[in-house]
Amino acid sequence: MAIDIHVAEVQSLLGDTGAELENLETERTRLSEAASRLQEALTGCAGLDTGIARVHEDIFRPDPTDIMIRCNNAVQGTGQAVSAYLAGDDEMVQNIQNAQAAAASGEYHTQTQYGLRHSQAVS
Repeated sequence: MAIDIHVAEVQSLLGDTGAELENLETERTRLSEAASRLQEALTGCAGLDTGIARVHEDIFRPDPTDIMIRCNNAVQGTGQAVSAYLAGDDEMVQNIQNAQAAAASGEYHTQTQYGLRHSQAVS
């Protein structure tokens, strides 16, 4: 199975998503402030003020916060996956270069025994 991640596109998308998350955070704050103002405006209205307070505590505050946390975790996790993908590519390139250098040197390596590697020249 071959996996090909278009790194530049993914990084661009992550940057765009991060910017949108910042905008959502601003809107989440505005929603919370509006709910608080509504609650203050309804102070003294029998039942309405406590109902609005309950909606604010049960929905307006936790849901957007949970969504923001999940979105941020997804963006961060994807960024870490892309970094690991790039590190794997770098490691693979290094292994290929090492193999090519070993092939060009005329030496071959035997099995490692007790942490020691034995090299022998090919005649």
